[in-house]
Amino acid sequence: MWRKALGVAVLALSMGYFYHSDSELPERALHYLTVTLRNLQGASNTAAVEQTISAAWEALITAPSRQWSRVAVGVNACVDVVVSGVGLLQALAVDPGVGRDHEVLHSKEDLKEAFIHYMAKGAAAERFFSDKEIFQWIARAAAEYPGAQLYVGGNAALIGQKLATYPQLTVLLCGPVGPKLHEMLDEQIVVPPESLQETDEFHLILEYKAGNDAQAAQWSK
Repeated sequence: MWRKALGVAVLALSMGYFYHSDSELPERALHYLTVTLRNLQGASNTAAVEQTISAAWEALITAPSRQWSRVAVGVNACVDVVVSGVGLLQALAVDPGVGRDHEVLHSKEDLKEAFIHYMAKGAAAERFFSDKEIFQWIARAAAEYPGAQLYVGGNAALIGQKLATYPQLTVLLCGPVGPKLHEMLDEQIVVPPESLQETDEFHLILEYKAGNDAQAAQWSK
């Protein structure tokens, strides 16, 4: 019984706080929800429904009255490496072969087979690489491959980069940050010593050109 009473009390305090900070919030929320429901009833396709929901959210989201000077984010952080899939496999001295899907990758041969399998289908997939040492070797080859593009990756790091666009805001990023990622981060992002590591975490994105059936056929021999 006391748990229910405590829950009601917390809910009441929360509602009181929001009402005190913005006394018009309940009325505005009810208004926009009513308008949204009416528009959804009249919407004839998915796009119209999505646009209506998006417009309702945009109307409800407002800038906070209190501006923060510090914020902390965590914990996913890595370097996104975008590289030609066929080019990387050639750099790894892997010969063309038969495509085959693997739920988990254990070797460069598994990587080759999975890449060929999905390239032939014109589809995308994401796979985990189990061997850390082999993956680091492949990741370094990908990062150094001519034309490879490196970006800040990981949800926490990307959110931190976005927050760092506000000039008066200092961002604390807690996550695995290696030398290359640290170099690419915004100057307003502070990384604690405990989050720094000697090697970067990599997320490899192996690309192939759309409609290049000849290349897929060549690598599927």
